[in-house]
Amino acid sequence: MYLLFQKKLLIKLLEKKIGFKGILMSDDISMKALKYDLVTNAKKALEAGCNLVLYCEGKIKDNLRLIRSVPYIDKFTVKKTSEIYKILR
Repeated sequence: MYLLFQKKLLIKLLEKKIGFKGILMSDDISMKALKYDLVTNAKKALEAGCNLVLYCEGKIKDNLRLIRSVPYIDKFTVKKTSEIYKILR
């Protein structure tokens, strides 16, 4: 199975081995290497510990479907993305 969906591996590698405390973004969930549909890929990435899900194909209809099916953003992600936004401004 794709590393993106392996929560134990992500946590062990990133948090415990190297002390990573930042935002974790998935790879493109529309990649052909992933066997599920976009919504399932997004949910699996979030369940595995990703804070943000990357969708590169950019079809508006799919974007809306993704937004409706995974509508929440946790407080940590809001805080970290706000910090990044301030730096980029």
